[in-house]
Amino acid sequence: MSLNKEQRAITSEELKAHFEKSTLSKADLADTLNVSVEDIDHILAMKAPKFGAKLQRFIHLVWDVRDEINHDIRKHGKEPAPYTYLKGEKEDYWFLQ
Repeated sequence: MSLNKEQRAITSEELKAHFEKSTLSKADLADTLNVSVEDIDHILAMKAPKFGAKLQRFIHLVWDVRDEINHDIRKHGKEPAPYTYLKGEKEDYWFLQ
């Protein structure tokens, strides 16, 4: 997943908007995904590391956070709005395998 600066900003805004529509706290997400609240803050802000294994982990976490937020929204009888760049399922992308 290679997003430019503008695409990351859009994705960040979408993640934050969906998060606000969910009933989750950052601590809930962190506990569910076994990461820190700081990690969740970085995901919501789309503050990615530059390269390497940390970047790959970050990319996976972006999708995992999206999925957890969407699951919570659906659990409460609503349908999350589509994302501009985080389309489909994580499993559909070879680089996320």
